[in-house]
Amino acid sequence: MNRASKWRFVGFKMFIVYFVSMTVSIMVMGYLSFHKAQEIIQQNAGKVALQTVQQANKRLEMILEEYENRSYYVFGYRDLQKGILGGFRDNYERMQNTEHINKFLSSFANLRNDTANVFVLGEHTASYTYSLTSDPTFTTMSPARNGQREQDWYKKIIEADGHVVWFGIRPSFIPNKKPSEEAKPVFCYGRALKDIWGNGDIIGILLIEIDPGEIQRILAEIDFNAEGRSIIVDRANNVMADADGGSIMHPLDLELAAETERSGIRNKTVAGEETVVVYDQMATSGWKLIGMASARELVKDSNEIRLYTLYLAACFTVVAVLLSWIISRLMHRPVRVLLQSMRKAKEGDFETQIVHHRRDEFGILFDSFNLMVSRIKSLINELYIQRLLKKENQLKMLGSQINAHFIYNTLDSIHWISRIYKVDDISTMIFGLSNYLRISLSDGRDMVTVREAVSLVESYLSVQKVRYQDKFEVSLEVDNELLDKQVLKFVYQPLVENAIYHGIENKRGKGRLAIRWTRKDDLLYFEVIDDGVGIAPEKLKQIKKALEDNDFTQEEHFALKNINSQIKLAYGEPYGLDLDSGPAGGTKVTLMFPFRNEPK
Repeated sequence: MNRASKWRFVGFKMFIVYFVSMTVSIMVMGYLSFHKAQEIIQQNAGKVALQTVQQANKRLEMILEEYENRSYYVFGYRDLQKGILGGFRDNYERMQNTEHINKFLSSFANLRNDTANVFVLGEHTASYTYSLTSDPTFTTMSPARNGQREQDWYKKIIEADGHVVWFGIRPSFIPNKKPSEEAKPVFCYGRALKDIWGNGDIIGILLIEIDPGEIQRILAEIDFNAEGRSIIVDRANNVMADADGGSIMHPLDLELAAETERSGIRNKTVAGEETVVVYDQMATSGWKLIGMASARELVKDSNEIRLYTLYLAACFTVVAVLLSWIISRLMHRPVRVLLQSMRKAKEGDFETQIVHHRRDEFGILFDSFNLMVSRIKSLINELYIQRLLKKENQLKMLGSQINAHFIYNTLDSIHWISRIYKVDDISTMIFGLSNYLRISLSDGRDMVTVREAVSLVESYLSVQKVRYQDKFEVSLEVDNELLDKQVLKFVYQPLVENAIYHGIENKRGKGRLAIRWTRKDDLLYFEVIDDGVGIAPEKLKQIKKALEDNDFTQEEHFALKNINSQIKLAYGEPYGLDLDSGPAGGTKVTLMFPFRNEPK
């Protein structure tokens, strides 16, 4: 295979593109790293520091998620909600409920050894606390005081509407009243309690205080291989936690509020020294875990890292070549299989199928190709069968024409016999029926001229006039320019028949029937107007809905639906049948279709 032929294949092009792009990228990266080693090494050190912070952040998020999960136990405890809301039958029931709450909070607080205090401040009947700061103490109190409700922390919990509010490491919001005990900082968080078995209103708050030792230990264990520290700040840049508790509840001198990324690396000047600052945002609370380390100490091994970078660049070049070759082969192989199968189909082999077990885009292409070939084969077979059926129908049509001639001759004989015996009514009906049958068959054609359609209707009316005698009068109008236009054959007589049977027949006295073929602009109208009993409004609405739905599973109004469907299939959706009937009687049926020689 020559070089020009190789360029025709997608796989070879992809190999060249991947190889050139990756190789050039690696060479440029190596060149820039040689001249900016210090900057790149510092960035790499920052990435390592960021990874360290991210790993610590994951541990902290797991702790916060575990704290949040603990609050769910209290949030959904039914006896606690009952104690807050009250409504006990007697004092015994209240005492029993209080004992259950005591046991529950005791189990909850002792589930982990880090719980310091649990405060349940109700807004209705009672509040409860369980403290482990010294001896385990359970206390039942009155509802939350107005002074507590006015506190910012209380309002924040209420405004969160059941979501967890994190307050970080700080002194307790509800300090122990014993002066002999030293107040230790705790990690606080809370959430509003709702009447989940009632109307969902807020009935109090839950405030949990945790020993911050585990969080401080994680912050202390963050190691940047250089002198530095780690802290947690909230959205307002206030310190929520640090390793030694020396900066809590104070704003951070370093401003990161404008940083919109979830995590990142920044170079800042802190206390006159260039510092690498890495941060990662907590998904649970929205806080940021910030790590700070001296840039000078982070890059102290710059020479060794620079040499290591060159080795990596060489290895990546080799990997790039291998990956380029593998990717090009993976892309070229299925394309070649598809091309080979398409050549077979092009040569007329519609039995070909691509056998595969792929679940990617090539698998979809293979399935589509197999379906397309099968469909083409099916269409070819259908076309062959249709040709056979067409020949069979032509043979049947010849037979039906022979039978029709026999019927014509028989009706003609009956017509002349009735005339010999002067039975005029039978003669008229037989003649009308013979003429109606002749036009209806019309050598098997679906289309007739308007002239033939008029004759068909007249033949039908001649039979009905004999039957009904003087029951109705008929006026028939046809524009002369329409007489030679081709129209559908079997859509007019049923409408005339409906007007007679359902309109005039049920009317007392003599009726009138007007039949018109008219043209207005580019439209041809066939109208049947009677002055019969009319159609009730509800029934008229039902008929119009049946015409719109075009549902042939229902036998009711089948003839009208059939005519409407024939017009729409032949000429398009804008055309069809329309009915109008007034409460005083009379019905107008209009058939509308375009003025052209043949349907589409």
